[in-house]
Formats: sequence, C-alpha cells, structure tokens
Amino acid sequence: MRAMVLGCGSAGSRHATNLVGLGVEVVVADLDERAAAGLAARVGASLATRDDPPRCDLVVVATPTVNHVDDLAWSLAHGADVFVEKPLAASWDQLERARALGRDHRDRVVMVGCNLRFTEGFASLTANLGAVGRPAALLADYGWWLPAWRPAQDYRTGYSARRSLGGGIVLDAIHEIDYALAVAGPAETVSARGACTEVLGVDVEDVADIAIRHVGGVYSHLHLDYLRRRYSRSCTIIGTEGELRWDVPGARVELITEAGADPQTLAAGVDRDPNAQYVAEMRHLLAAIEGRAATCNDIARAAAAVSVALTARDGIIV
Repeated sequence: MRAMVLGCGSAGSRHATNLVGLGVEVVVADLDERAAAGLAARVGASLATRDDPPRCDLVVVATPTVNHVDDLAWSLAHGADVFVEKPLAASWDQLERARALGRDHRDRVVMVGCNLRFTEGFASLTANLGAVGRPAALLADYGWWLPAWRPAQDYRTGYSARRSLGGGIVLDAIHEIDYALAVAGPAETVSARGACTEVLGVDVEDVADIAIRHVGGVYSHLHLDYLRRRYSRSCTIIGTEGELRWDVPGARVELITEAGADPQTLAAGVDRDPNAQYVAEMRHLLAAIEGRAATCNDIARAAAAVSVALTARDGIIV
C-alpha cells in the first residue's frame, strides 16, 4: 500500500511516522517544501507534489481545517481512500459539500480522525457503562493552554488561533462532541455560550460551554477552553445507579455507586503511550480499507459532530 500525506505539520508528521511503522510506503507533500523534505528525511518517505502526484491507495489530509473538504475532494478525484484529520469541515457550506462527496463516493473508505475513541480509557469507560444503570447526564471537560500545544510554533500563526483557517476551541476540541454523540446518541437540541476572552490575543472563541439534549433523553454539558495552564480532560457519565469518571491526565477510570463512598478504580495507568491511540486508529483504517468496510467515523458520523459544533459556534459571539 502507498499513502500520500498532505500537510507536514505535527499531525501529518505523526501519521506519516506511524504509517511507515505499519509497513506502508509513504510519500509526503506540503506547500512548505522544506517541511516536506525534512519529514521525508526523518521517516524515510518520498517527496511528492499535488501537481504530479503518484498513484496512491490512501491520502491522509492533515492540512489546515479550512482546507479539509477541498483536499478530501482532491483525494477522491484521484481515486484514493481518505483519512481526514478532525474536524471534517469548518463551515456549513463545506459540511454540505462533504456530505455530497460521501454520497457520490460510497465505494470509497473514508475516516475522519477520532483518536480518543482508540484510547484504553475510552474503552474502559464504554465497557463499564452498564454499571451506572440508565445514563442521564454526561459531563465533558477539556482545557489546555494553547501556546503549549505546539511549543516550536508561534501559536498566533497556527490554524487554531485564526478564524479564517477554521480555528477556535469548539472545532479544535470536537473530540468531546464526537464521543458525547458516540456514548449518548444523536443530538436533539444544541445551545452554547462562549467568548474570546482576549487573554491570548486571537480572533476566535477561546472558551465555550455547550449543552446537548440527546434524542434518548441524556443531557450533556461540555466545557472547552484554550486557557488552562494545566492540561485537563475528563468525562463523567451519571446514571441511575452511579457515576463513571474517566480522568485522562490521571490515567484512570473510576466508578462510584454509593453517595460519599470512595471510588472503585476500574482502570489505572491507561494510555501511558500517547501515540498508541494514533497507531490503533490507523490500524482500524487499514483494516477497513483491506476489507472494503465502513470505518467507525465515516463522513456521515463525522458530519453529525460538525453539525453540533457549528450550531454551538453560531451561538457564540466573538
């Protein structure tokens, strides 16, 4: 198999490295030719250009968010299966175009990045969901200081900090929306509040609170921000018989069934290798390509998460 990686930033570099490790022949391309050449040298990949691309079985789209749908279309037009980094789209027009591409290319295998679904923590959370009885509420929390995301880069120049490139915490932290929908079901109503606090000097929302009422009656509350100096990420599911909590930096999943009782540890020391989830994600994609099967996050599923994100973002005045 040969894969072409479009975009040689942090995400593209990770995927190129992992694909080479999985025995895939990799070619890389980027508008920044020096970045592409550097990545090719580091991982043993070949260089390519969009103007004269080699035939590839798979294209990995790791370009700025605002380019994802254009690059998805380009990849499908060149006969490839496609992996698109999250989020699938950055606007309603792009989202409708992506959905149309999915309908027009049903024979292709397409996956949108959802690496948290491939963590040991998420596996433990979902495996033990029955312990809380009927789920009633899901509380998701994510916060991390944007300048620390990519320390080698001036954060103000990256896509996260620029609305014109599809930035903002709501789309950037779409993982929380993705797994809320995966666990609690489709969204029925969505509302949000948020702001650009001006702490970071960016033109996007850097804090947001999203409320989702799911079709099955579960209520989700998601808090997302670019502002906390200590990395925080967790999911709590509250049900009729107790509550489950997945603490990502704490590397554990806990269950509480009695008020005031100490939590029962269901999993500890999970996800110590942060790259393992990305390797598992690629293994899932490669298996789907080999079997010509749907992935766990195809265009239709990823579009549902983007629809929630865009509805939430529309409710936030920046």
